[in-house]
Amino acid sequence: MDLKGRLKNLSNREKMLIYGAAFFVLILFIYQLVFVPLLNARREYESEIRLLEARFSELKTVAGRYESEKDAYDKLKRVLDRKKALSVLTYLENISQRAGVRENIEYIRPKGGTSRNGILQSQVEMKIDAIPVQNLLQFLYEIEENRNGLIVSYLRLKPFFKEKGKVDAIVSITDFALE
Repeated sequence: MDLKGRLKNLSNREKMLIYGAAFFVLILFIYQLVFVPLLNARREYESEIRLLEARFSELKTVAGRYESEKDAYDKLKRVLDRKKALSVLTYLENISQRAGVRENIEYIRPKGGTSRNGILQSQVEMKIDAIPVQNLLQFLYEIEENRNGLIVSYLRLKPFFKEKGKVDAIVSITDFALE
């Protein structure tokens, strides 16, 4: 007998059970073919989104560090450019004017420079006569504090015998700069 003949011999209750089972198998088949791949794809997309969000937050962190490093670089570049624009001799004359030392300067002599490992080192020697100690201290402080890379490398003091509280000084100033 064929399948149709067998179905005719079944009672309505048995037919309903068979149709219900076939419907359940069909629904299960559709679920396995359509919904399971969709749910798996959704899980994959969600994990991909989490991964991309983590990468994005890391990228934002790196961008923040880059901005801070770029700001520090720009600040250093401005300082170095400003330093290049004003020679050491001009800078020392300006400071000596502010500190009230200019009229006491006997000479300012460049001593030449050396270059090593990309760093240019140049020296200037100054002789200052009959200067009050307080003015000399202010002058030396201004030299080292207001310009990066400028240090007092040698200082020789001798009492000025004609007036008490004054000294003669020979100051050697070294300027460090990038080539």
